[in-house]
Amino acid sequence: MRIGSRTSLAMGGALALALGITLTAASDAEAKPKKKSCAAAEALFQATGQGDLDGDGLSDCRETRQLRTSPNDPDTDDDELMDGDEVESRSDPRDSDSDDDGLMDGDDQTPRMREQKIEGFLDALTCPAVGVLGSMTVLGTTATIDEVTEFEHGTCAELTELLAAGALAGTPVFVEVEIAEDAAGALAAIEIETKSGCREHDSDNEDDDDDEMEN
Repeated sequence: MRIGSRTSLAMGGALALALGITLTAASDAEAKPKKKSCAAAEALFQATGQGDLDGDGLSDCRETRQLRTSPNDPDTDDDELMDGDEVESRSDPRDSDSDDDGLMDGDDQTPRMREQKIEGFLDALTCPAVGVLGSMTVLGTTATIDEVTEFEHGTCAELTELLAAGALAGTPVFVEVEIAEDAAGALAAIEIETKSGCREHDSDNEDDDDDEMEN
């Protein structure tokens, strides 16, 4: 069964309905919630370096509104890694042992947050802008997207276009997403990989999928 062959909007809609998903691309208004927007402050910080009281490489606005770290302490969790370095390396600036392996992040060679991987049809996607977080939703799970999120096989903008085109053609976009959860339970998309197809489960356990969609 090839999703790519279902060009009918009606059939695509029926498939989406059967899977309990909604294929939508969020509007610009949805992509820029006021409480999380640091566009002006981030632009000033990147242009002049102003607005980073503790000198950790993160703007005060981003620390206060998005990361919930201290704008007055360069190492919020006292693990000997600066908050900016933790964001860059995908460890948790609010948790001194991001991967719960018994080692402080500053003493850990691999302090990244523990990750989980989910696969499914992309429900919604908004791309990040300067000082504004984006988001993606797959299988009812929503995670933030920032400038560190990696996109395989394209860019966030290209994936947004693919999602919109798929909604019109009835061809949902299948993705594999790596998601990390911080100490406060917030989810962040680490890597988003677009798949051109997916595999059905093997009902007879003979290592050959009943129906296969090409990758």
